[in-house]
Amino acid sequence: MLHLIQSNKMEVLQADLLHRLSQNVSQQSDLASLLTPETIIVQSPGMAQWLKIAIAHNLGVAANIQFPLPSSFIWQQYKSFFNDLPETSAFTKPNMVWKLMHILQRFLDRPEFSEINLYLNGDRGLKYYQLCQKIADVFDQYQVYRPEWINNWETGANSIDDRDITSHPWQPVLWRALVEISKKLNESVYHRANLHAQLIQRIGQGKPKGLQKPLYVFGISTLPQQQLDVFEALAQHRDVFLFWCNPSQHFWADIVDQNTLSRQKLQDKNVDSDRSALFDIGNPLLASWGKPGRDYLEMLLASSAESQDLFIDQQPDSILAWLQHEIYDLTMRNTVPPISANELLSNGDLHPKIEIAERDTSLQFHSCHSKVRELEVLHDHLLEQFTINPDLKPADIVVMMPDVAAYAPFIDGVFGSAEAELFIPYGISDRNAAQESHVLESFISLLNLHQSRINLSELLAFLEIPAIQKRFELSANEYEDIRDWLIEVGFRWGLSGTDKARWTVPEESQNTLIFALQRLLSGYAMKGEMLEVQGDPNQAFIAPFENIEGQRAIALGKLYDFALLMQDILSFCLSDDILQNKVEKSLAYIDRVYIVDENEQVYLNQLRQALESIQVHTQQFNSDVCQDVFVAELQQRLQDKGVGQRFLAGKVNFCTLMPMRSIPFKLVCLLGMNDQDYPRQTVPIGFDLMREAQSRRGDRSRRMDDRYLFLEAILSARQQLYVSYLGNSSRDNSERNPSILVTELLDYCKQVFCVENTLHLPVAETEDKLQNHLLQLHGLQPFSKQYFDESSRIRSFQQIWLNVLNSHMSEPLNSTFFSQPLNAQSEEHSSLIEVDDLLAFYQNPAKFFFRQRWRLSLSVYFNELADEEPFEIDQLMRYQLNEVLLDQFLQHSSDEHTFQQQFYDSCHAQGKLPTGHAGSLSFEHIWQASESLREQLLQSVKNTPASLIEIDLKLVNGNIQGWIKQVYGTDLVLFRAGKLRGKDIMELWLKWLCFCAISERNNGVARYLTLDKPFELMVVPQAQAIQYLEMLITIFKNGENQPPLFFANTAKKWVETQDIDKTLAEFNGTDFNSGEGQETNIQRICPDLSAQFTEFALISDTVFAPIFEYKVAK
Repeated sequence: MLHLIQSNKMEVLQADLLHRLSQNVSQQSDLASLLTPETIIVQSPGMAQWLKIAIAHNLGVAANIQFPLPSSFIWQQYKSFFNDLPETSAFTKPNMVWKLMHILQRFLDRPEFSEINLYLNGDRGLKYYQLCQKIADVFDQYQVYRPEWINNWETGANSIDDRDITSHPWQPVLWRALVEISKKLNESVYHRANLHAQLIQRIGQGKPKGLQKPLYVFGISTLPQQQLDVFEALAQHRDVFLFWCNPSQHFWADIVDQNTLSRQKLQDKNVDSDRSALFDIGNPLLASWGKPGRDYLEMLLASSAESQDLFIDQQPDSILAWLQHEIYDLTMRNTVPPISANELLSNGDLHPKIEIAERDTSLQFHSCHSKVRELEVLHDHLLEQFTINPDLKPADIVVMMPDVAAYAPFIDGVFGSAEAELFIPYGISDRNAAQESHVLESFISLLNLHQSRINLSELLAFLEIPAIQKRFELSANEYEDIRDWLIEVGFRWGLSGTDKARWTVPEESQNTLIFALQRLLSGYAMKGEMLEVQGDPNQAFIAPFENIEGQRAIALGKLYDFALLMQDILSFCLSDDILQNKVEKSLAYIDRVYIVDENEQVYLNQLRQALESIQVHTQQFNSDVCQDVFVAELQQRLQDKGVGQRFLAGKVNFCTLMPMRSIPFKLVCLLGMNDQDYPRQTVPIGFDLMREAQSRRGDRSRRMDDRYLFLEAILSARQQLYVSYLGNSSRDNSERNPSILVTELLDYCKQVFCVENTLHLPVAETEDKLQNHLLQLHGLQPFSKQYFDESSRIRSFQQIWLNVLNSHMSEPLNSTFFSQPLNAQSEEHSSLIEVDDLLAFYQNPAKFFFRQRWRLSLSVYFNELADEEPFEIDQLMRYQLNEVLLDQFLQHSSDEHTFQQQFYDSCHAQGKLPTGHAGSLSFEHIWQASESLREQLLQSVKNTPASLIEIDLKLVNGNIQGWIKQVYGTDLVLFRAGKLRGKDIMELWLKWLCFCAISERNNGVARYLTLDKPFELMVVPQAQAIQYLEMLITIFKNGENQPPLFFANTAKKWVETQDIDKTLAEFNGTDFNSGEGQETNIQRICPDLSAQFTEFALISDTVFAPIFEYKVAK
């Protein structure tokens, strides 16, 4: 017998199911009955998990219970009545796709297929495959919802009963071809369409073999008529219980929403007032959103099911409970509609609005600016709920959204990074395997190398993956070495010049991976001069990279091995092959690329299973496939392998809003309820005949399904419904509309409810107060003041954002970094001073202090990843090349023209210049820009070789040791391809003092050459030089305990101008130039120079003023 068990509460249905299971167990006495599994048909693994937990909790154990999906269960019924059926139908979507790939091309020249032939336009790759997928999807729908069409086509008919198919005459022809190819492949030609009628007939003819235990179909919102027919037929021989969560206790199969009613009246202008009264709206929300359930109710009532009602009517005590009650009772404002328009537009005389308490928070809407803010607001809200309700557990909360994969990174970023005391256990369901695993994601990227330029970022991203590092035994330090090497040797993109040619660019190896490896390997193997390249007209020389020695070469070998593997995979990607070979090579690459831990092994197993499932289609399609098609099929298989098993794992459940998520939770949270995202948009298939034919009860519609899911979400919330959407743009704060369903719900609430003690107010004011009560508008930033205001309804638990807020609102930070100097270091430590340390200190005393005293680096160093070859030389590279040019210019012994050519070849061999004519122009610009400096250098050094001067000075307060380069005879000559800075002057002064302090000098000059005028210092008498050095050493030693407020560039501006405003501008920077005070270390000790300007000016005058006394006047 077919039994319909219906209730408005899913937990009531669950309790009845548990009671029946318990009775079955107690009544089973024979062994065969005990060993026969119970069968509970569900729509999703989440529902099965919920039932397993309840069964184990109530019966002590949940074992020997099957939870099949309806389609798989019914196919097993087909198998039990038809002996020659395979495990899976030959007409599943995957099977049909590959058979369509095989046969479709044969028909394209036929007139019936002109439409398809025009669309494909000769394509036999990805576009062809995607079309076969769409056709297979449509044929699969026909088998379930229009089986008579399929059966008619198989008899040779080219038409259907209720649709003219002259616009798509190819469909019957193609279906028959599918049947024929299946016969040739010795596959069963049975499918759901031609089996259905026969199955119903055979069930009716005799009782199935074996013990027939009761069959339970639990919590499925709607079933196709075909599947319902099977359950009704099975009920002739066994008890079949349909547990259905019915939103209303009343008959509501005939209710219509206001829009439908208006359309019907327009279509039939002769409808009189009496007939108009026959139309029933019932509850507007149920009428608007309940079409799938309404159709299913009609189907159930038309069946032979014996109904048992277990409805629960509870006295509503909150706005959420009232919403559920009104749907349950088909009422509006606690009365049976219709209510006149005038009454609805007022607070109500005959039918007043329902008053809700101000403390009622059971229904909430939250408007945010971004997905991150949605999650931050949700996290604070959940923390507040845990505080208010100690009995609330993470497992009592479900958070649903249109696409959980779009939110997953932000969920981990917000919930996963919370501090220990604020951490909420959470789990993310409904992501496919590739979205869950970086290993699988990277493998898909490797299989898509033919679509990639293979740039520096992508290569390093592969090498960052732990499983790849394990395979190549690559340590973290080795990875950093490889990263730095590839940046320094100029790798940008492409494996080789041949690889670059794939993208219709010249076949040049410069800045490719092979270019980088040639530089690295030649630098390790044969350090020295540039190497001439044979056979490459665009790359005459390779410059060896001479920074790899000893054990570091092992990392280079690992990089070389990985490059070879990538070349091999790229060749695989670029070649077409049959499915079997594609699969076998891919399986081999898994082992060559990865070594994974136990956690990732699960995903690799799924990857192998997905690949092996593709291999079974080799017989159906034995031609070569392109890589795009192969990867698309693999992604489809991985997408089907989700990770929904985390649902109901005792944590806050984040999941996609999908059918069968009507499991009751205390808190139901809906995120991403945006106008463009929900109901979810689907592009209709143009050749889907169901879309144009007369619709039938039970036909699927994604938009209607989504509306019903929203209704189910409201009904499944037991204590609170939380709805969030993006109400404002994070860029310009412009308003955005929520989902039309959110708007409908808000409008309904404003028509039906009001906040207590507001019923007497004008209707507009009443509605505004209710909307303000339900809807909370959130700030763009989490440190908005409203979250920390005691009078605010919304609170934040995040101390970090309170600190940020206070930092903006409080007085400026204390500008003094040290309240007092640190304890002095030992005398032995401070007696010897290196020249380089003295220079480093006066370049940046703050940086020197943090690094030397605390071993702390506040500066952030990173090499920016450049993925494009240089098309022009940027300012930094131009400066660096000028520096190298000038340095080598002083050392060369050839004529200027020869040196120019050699330097050009060197720059080109290092990949620092653009290729082709652009490189020549860029180099010419550099050469000309440095002409003035080169002339000044020649005049300054006068063909005198540079000397290396040893410094060993024993002074009263310390000993200075070290070396000074760039001494030419009696002159010190420094240079820089930039403008003169205070740091440059300080470097010149310190070196010149050391040089002059060695012995008494009568002549010589210290000269700093820049793009400005030369800065020159005359000889400093030895005694005076020693005195200045001792003064500088005193400041240096004090600076080891507390860094002085000395900033060389700013000090230069102060000593030159004695203008506070100009000096502060130099320190703070302008809109166009960064200031010295913006450097991280300096900013830490002196956030506000104006507050300490007196101290700064004093030390600047002490250190810098003497320099200008010895400046050579021009």
